[in-house]
Amino acid sequence: MSIKTGRKGKYTGGSFAERFKTGIAMKSPFNVVVAGQAAEALSDAAKAKAEIDSQSQSPKDEIPTDTDYSREEVGAFFQRKKLAEEQEAAKKAAEAAAEGDEEPTEEEKAEAAATTGGDLDPDKTKGGADQTYTDDFDSEGTKKDVRKEKRENKKEIRDAKKDAKKDAKDAFKDAKQAIKDAGLKGKDKRDAKKDARKDKGAAKKDARTTARANKKDNRQQAKATKRTVKASKRADKLAAKGKTDKAQKKLDKAAAKNTKKTNKQTAKATKKTNKQASKATKKAAKQSKRAAKKTKRKNKKKK
Repeated sequence: MSIKTGRKGKYTGGSFAERFKTGIAMKSPFNVVVAGQAAEALSDAAKAKAEIDSQSQSPKDEIPTDTDYSREEVGAFFQRKKLAEEQEAAKKAAEAAAEGDEEPTEEEKAEAAATTGGDLDPDKTKGGADQTYTDDFDSEGTKKDVRKEKRENKKEIRDAKKDAKKDAKDAFKDAKQAIKDAGLKGKDKRDAKKDARKDKGAAKKDARTTARANKKDNRQQAKATKRTVKASKRADKLAAKGKTDKAQKKLDKAAAKNTKKTNKQTAKATKKTNKQASKATKKAAKQSKRAAKKTKRKNKKKK
């Protein structure tokens, strides 16, 4: 009986059956509910789907129906397949890393120093700081190209500095939240916050130092590349007039000056970096010694 009308009703297999097409298509008790035309329509749809599937499958995708594999055998097969794919990916990654880790020769380094003032290290500046810009100075371009590259590098350095400072702030926020979650109180809480502030300050200082080193490298390389471009232009004019000796002298002079400037900056930057590292090590040792003495005095008072 219908709840709304109060009349007796009988299911006739009309539109109600159409709502169960999804359920009927599956191998479930639904496929025996509807008979007659719905079953015939189902069989036609199933045939059409089977035909489309057979056309879209490659021979490797076909699943034989006369096999009797257990669940363990199927699982082992997919596990072996996954392991083989992972090993292949690891092999390709190792090959790519080996190709990228090839050190430049001394001749290549000398040529880079003489033409663009670079050291061919894409990850570090001349002083050993992280390089935050892409070194694309071209000694065969024009001065305009050099200026453009310098501007792009300045933007990259500025963005890297901003990102480093933002990371330091985020790390500080996370540290404060961790202190709060840990439920520290009193002196422990103050000490933890003090350490977090020190880490934040050190990270921001490192970002400033790295940016300063990158700016210096960028300026020096731009000057060296411009010097090479200028010498090449003059040498071409002299060579056109038949003065090849003078042209070569111009190029040699520019290369010698670039090499001298590059070596000088490398030595100066390395010396400064080593001095800063030594100073930081001494400071850390002194602080550690002071903390140990303080702890010792506290332990004596307790006794």
